Amino acid sequence: MSKNKHVKSHQHSFRWGGWLIGLVVLVALGFAGFRYFHQGSTQRPREIRLTAVGDSLTQGVGDPTNKGGYTNLIRKKVNAKNPNVRMSTANYGISGETTDQINHRVVSSKRLQTSLRHADVITVTTGGNDLLKFLKANVVASNQKILDTKLNQYCLIYQQRVARLFRNIRRLNSRAPIFVFGIYNPVYVYFPQVSYINDTVAQTNQITKKVSQQQHGIYFVSINKQLTDGQFKTAKERKSLEKKAGASNFSGNQSSPADIERILNGQSAQSNQYLSNNDHFHPNLTGYKIMTDQLYQQMVKHTTWAKE
Repeated sequence: MSKNKHVKSHQHSFRWGGWLIGLVVLVALGFAGFRYFHQGSTQRPREIRLTAVGDSLTQGVGDPTNKGGYTNLIRKKVNAKNPNVRMSTANYGISGETTDQINHRVVSSKRLQTSLRHADVITVTTGGNDLLKFLKANVVASNQKILDTKLNQYCLIYQQRVARLFRNIRRLNSRAPIFVFGIYNPVYVYFPQVSYINDTVAQTNQITKKVSQQQHGIYFVSINKQLTDGQFKTAKERKSLEKKAGASNFSGNQSSPADIERILNGQSAQSNQYLSNNDHFHPNLTGYKIMTDQLYQQMVKHTTWAKE
């Protein structure tokens, strides 16, 4: 073979080798790119839509940031805890509404119904205004027997109303877990000697929890002890608080209407550090963080996406 032919043969082999190496590199890069984009698509955060319906605790009254109280905080907490989840929230809370009024919106508001239908999780606050309305109307009954009778009637009616509310929400959405907050006594720290209000709060919570357990996928979120006791966490601290408040026991015929109004409006120098300084009734930012923590604990128990 001549020298020129030998050189050309080597050049030809080199070109084919180069093409082959280039092809292998391109295939490798293409495969790596496919894996990268495929993994990126499978790891895209799961969208979780939360619809919150209820009263002032859902609206976020008392939250100094005006961002919606626990609804904003639970979104931030879930998203921070689990990078594979992206929660969005829709807040349908209206201050002052009773269970019947909330239920009326559920069955009549097309916008709320659409939000509930598409929700992956639903939260509810109710019961506080029902009880407050009952107390203001009946707590000055002439004697304890009449007061007890009226309380029994209230409990039966409230049970029917909250059961109807839960059924109507569930009709709109059969799959989403529903988390229902209990209520708390906003005036305990101001008037710890008034045991009657604590008792009625406890009964209202028992009814809400009982009705929740009777329906599929509804979970009760307790906030009573945390927010009622405020910063007075130990039995010793609560006993000292009650001692300072006086030894008088409350019943319907031992306080004037003015005294009862003062109790229900929480007018006292003592402060619950978990409630707003503006009205001494609704949670402040610390109080809403407590609600958020209690809600998140229940979400971890009853959902897969909330787990860390």
